[in-house]
Amino acid sequence: MRFPAFLTFPLLSLALLAQAPAPTPSLGERVKAERPVVEKLLASFDYPEAKTRAEALLPAARPAFNKTDNTTLIQSCSAFLDSAEAYRLATEAADSAGAWEKALEYAKAAQGLASECYAGLKDPFANMVSYYGQAGVRAKQVLEENDARIKELKAKTNLDPGERQELDLALSVEKELADSPKWVKFFQTYLDVSKRESVAYDPLVKVMEEKLKGEANQVADYKAGNGEVTKWVEAVISTPAYLEAQGDKAGRARWLYRLAVLDPESKKVQHQLDILHGKAVAAPAKPAKKGKKG
Repeated sequence: MRFPAFLTFPLLSLALLAQAPAPTPSLGERVKAERPVVEKLLASFDYPEAKTRAEALLPAARPAFNKTDNTTLIQSCSAFLDSAEAYRLATEAADSAGAWEKALEYAKAAQGLASECYAGLKDPFANMVSYYGQAGVRAKQVLEENDARIKELKAKTNLDPGERQELDLALSVEKELADSPKWVKFFQTYLDVSKRESVAYDPLVKVMEEKLKGEANQVADYKAGNGEVTKWVEAVISTPAYLEAQGDKAGRARWLYRLAVLDPESKKVQHQLDILHGKAVAAPAKPAKKGKKG
């Protein structure tokens, strides 16, 4: 009975991977813990503070992608996706706080991290899926071809050294047959998740790019402002219809914070923000002028 060498492929690195404790706390865990705090600040329209809290989670430096082996590939990809989630949260907060340029920067950073994760895993893990798929097929074939001999060996009470070696090899192939589908699923799951995440941030980047482009067009279309952002801000904040068009309080808050970023010195914008937060009272509406009697 002969057994192909590839059926005894060592799983040492993968076994170590399964036993290795996860770093505590990871960036992903810190983002998960901080997200409710940021969301509460956003719900109370404290967008600048939400932005500050989210930005505090951003890694000081881009993580390195270590391609040494399967263990380092997974660790690197996890670090990249955790960083991408931190950038997602910072994008959401920066967008609400009116820092659209920063929001786009963060969204692109998240997009790049997720894309690099998938690019790093794609080929080696696809190879592992193929390897274990073929290993399972070959193990099944070997066991079927040697079924009678294996049953004979298992039925014996006393085995000589050669027979013991034969049976041990057979048992290792049986284990390979049982384990191969698990490893196929293991590596395929990482491939599927990293592929999904590699495109998850594309819509976020697109939305921020479109918002900035739309705003730039509005500024350019305001002829009286000659392309000056502060003049455009003065014009729209002086026209109540623009504020009313923003819909609910959250929409108005996001719009006002954007104007405050574009023109931090605008007292009119700050006054509207003070009204929004209950720090000032809106002036009573002027009564409509009556028409002249004929």
